[in-house]
Amino acid sequence: MFAGASPSSAESPKHRAVARYGLALAVAAASACGDDGGGTSNASAVSTGSVSASGTTSPLGQTSAQTATGSSSSATTGMGLTGTTGSTGGSTATTSGIKFDLPVPDGGDDTDTDTDTGAVDESTCEAAAQSLTSAGCLFAPIVTKPNNLPWAVIAANTGDVEAVARLYDPSGAELEMATIQPGELHIFEFGNSNDWAIDSTTTKGTRALRLESDRPVVAYQFLPYSSSQVATSDAALLLPEHAWGDNYLALVPSNDGSKWLTVVSLEDGNEVKVYISEGADGSTAAGGGIPAMAPGGMHTELLNAQDVLRISSGQSGDPISGAAVYSSAPVAVYVGSPGMSLPGPGFQGWQDSLEEQIQPRAAWGTDYAVVKFRPRGIEGDLYRIIADKDGTVVTLSGDYQDQFNLDEGEFVEFLTAESFYASGNEAFLVGHYLVSASENSGMKDDELYPGWFTASNNCGDGPGSPNSLGDLGDPAIGFIPPVDQFRSRYTFLTPDTYSWDMVTVVAQADGWGTIVLDEQPLPEPTPLNGGDMVYARFLVEDGPHYIESPSHKFGIEVYGYDCRISYVYPGGLSLGSINVPPPPPG
Repeated sequence: MFAGASPSSAESPKHRAVARYGLALAVAAASACGDDGGGTSNASAVSTGSVSASGTTSPLGQTSAQTATGSSSSATTGMGLTGTTGSTGGSTATTSGIKFDLPVPDGGDDTDTDTDTGAVDESTCEAAAQSLTSAGCLFAPIVTKPNNLPWAVIAANTGDVEAVARLYDPSGAELEMATIQPGELHIFEFGNSNDWAIDSTTTKGTRALRLESDRPVVAYQFLPYSSSQVATSDAALLLPEHAWGDNYLALVPSNDGSKWLTVVSLEDGNEVKVYISEGADGSTAAGGGIPAMAPGGMHTELLNAQDVLRISSGQSGDPISGAAVYSSAPVAVYVGSPGMSLPGPGFQGWQDSLEEQIQPRAAWGTDYAVVKFRPRGIEGDLYRIIADKDGTVVTLSGDYQDQFNLDEGEFVEFLTAESFYASGNEAFLVGHYLVSASENSGMKDDELYPGWFTASNNCGDGPGSPNSLGDLGDPAIGFIPPVDQFRSRYTFLTPDTYSWDMVTVVAQADGWGTIVLDEQPLPEPTPLNGGDMVYARFLVEDGPHYIESPSHKFGIEVYGYDCRISYVYPGGLSLGSINVPPPPPG
């Protein structure tokens, strides 16, 4: 169950809007509020390039100028694609002790129908595929960094019948089979994952694993699984093959360091095309017989089952964000970095590997409820918003306010410690990024984060470091589910290798009292100012968790902190086709 509601802690909003082409930057001045409290930021804009700026120096050492609250910002890197724009429309472990996604009838039958994307029935593989959720029977995990550290895939049984799950290596050999009882999960953990690791450089090869189950499960991957061995980590929610798409836009943070996108196929003869935005910052790196791609460039590869195509950038620039991926059969697309500090620009302290599987464009929405990660100190969170179509207008409201005019594949980046709503006239995607621990200084608040670091080799065996708050957490990346893809029940895992695991829950105010986590009520919520939603973010114990409402949909994010490391992943979502993206060029 949860470890209690968050005590009050100061938050300081800092905003940075990056307009590619013009690189317009905006920074908000600090203004304190409670850990789960509101407050209106007094955002100030800074620009470089074609837009002039003047004024005082902000806490980030950047110049502040005109007020950005309620303003309109034009940004950033155009897709520049030709074609017609469509219209919108090792060692193992098993853990038990709770019951997962049992049916929650809404009407007179045995099917849950409380989602806009169709009836939710996850009793069989076929039913889960029809329901288009993050539970399924076929996944393609990948090992994203060769570092001789433990790697793990976790499968949790979401039903009331035992599931038999098997993990296969890229050659098709079975690595392990596990029988997972209802309400249990299984950890497929391997001490050395280098045999399947994908190089950080541009490459192609048969490197994807295959996780199969005879009953629907939810799945996650962690690298490394043991946080005590290295100061770099992240996690990813694995999307089932039935929810994959053939039309993607990539999105990663902007700081210096290599970035990559990885395409995975589970079908033979899958033609994959990667387009680099005409407005991209820099070119991709060549490798493995794959040429470098400059802005506006395109490359085609034929992938077979369990093949991966990784396209990497160099150490500077960002040709990955805004890159489009099209395929003749469904694919999975991951994005990440072998090492990055945030928010940047420049080195901000400890560099972490980053990874997340990205949703296909058909699953993007027009409305998001965005809640800051549980504060470690005064740091803000970093966000990127990318547009699906030309003429997209995204409006931020609530405690943080702004407006962005974007075309297909264009994106903005900003930094703020406030929570807010994001709404658009067309679909878009919101990337949510945790910044480096070096953004904070001082001692860790033992009421907010009791105990000490599990990663003791990084921070020592006990308290006493004068900069221990500057050691708490580090970069991690995730994607926020749109409101229309909220679910009424989730299963998620918080590993026992991080000292502090958290969950953020956001829901309509009138449904909050119906939600239970591990059969216990949630803490009292905080209003998400500017609308009718509320939220809470709080510590939870290690292990599997089950959260549900019999009548309301809600969203969750799961994340954890330790010494100079963090992980983030969406706790689950529906993946219904609620958007019609533009077709491929030509």
